[in-house]
Amino acid sequence: MNHFNPQSQISPSVLATDLDGTLIPLPDTPQNLEDLDLLKEHFTGDDTTLVFATGRHFESVLEAMKQYNLSTPEWIVCDVGSAIYQRVGDHFEVFEKYEAHLAETSGGLDREIIEQTLKNIDGLELQPADHQQRFKISYQSTADIVDSLVDTINARLKEATLPYDCMGSLDPFMNCGLIDVMPAGVSKAYALLWLSTHANFRPDEVIYSGDSGNDYAALVSGFRAIIVANGSDGLVAKVRTSLEKRGLSDHLYVAKGTATSGVLEGCKHFGLFHPAG
Repeated sequence: MNHFNPQSQISPSVLATDLDGTLIPLPDTPQNLEDLDLLKEHFTGDDTTLVFATGRHFESVLEAMKQYNLSTPEWIVCDVGSAIYQRVGDHFEVFEKYEAHLAETSGGLDREIIEQTLKNIDGLELQPADHQQRFKISYQSTADIVDSLVDTINARLKEATLPYDCMGSLDPFMNCGLIDVMPAGVSKAYALLWLSTHANFRPDEVIYSGDSGNDYAALVSGFRAIIVANGSDGLVAKVRTSLEKRGLSDHLYVAKGTATSGVLEGCKHFGLFHPAG
């Protein structure tokens, strides 16, 4: 289903952004810190909405907000899209409508069924408890076997006719493989599209900013898209190719600034804060 209006000239009012490598300032980059302050000023009013969309778990997002003095968002899409939290006053609450939606689409399976199905796969190890969610079973492995494990896991899930699949990535800091098993099709992009049809904004009002491969689905989903200058190799070309095929070239802005500075630059380009020009 297409959630976007192809004839829409709706102005953007929402920034949905990845955190690490995108909104969070890079080390030893004073310009990022200055531009983070400017972004915070823009999000103190009532005419724009801030959404975090991250692979971090909820507690880690709160830690990042404190550590980097980030603006407080209205929504947090975390755990790679398997959970959504809504700001209520001065705290956040699980958005129960999304939790109910995932329960329905996943058949209400207990995560222990998934764990049992995947046990005894060589090289696959559960991540610590604080990385687990009701609808996200997270594993780790050595970096060299992550791709083969993803294939093995998906084959086993298919064989067991379970409505789940998995995605893998590499942690460049720990030099290990990270694997998340979630209801089929769930991702940051999926959660954001769902949220933008159940919150007080529409998909056409959203700008998404990111820097890496796990942002790809959101960057090409139909939102206005910002890729910061420190984006991963090949990301710009891949996103641009996808959007060009659908006649959406004008939905992509490739920033000259890195991380926070690139986010601010892209927001200005799309007219989130000032008329585009």
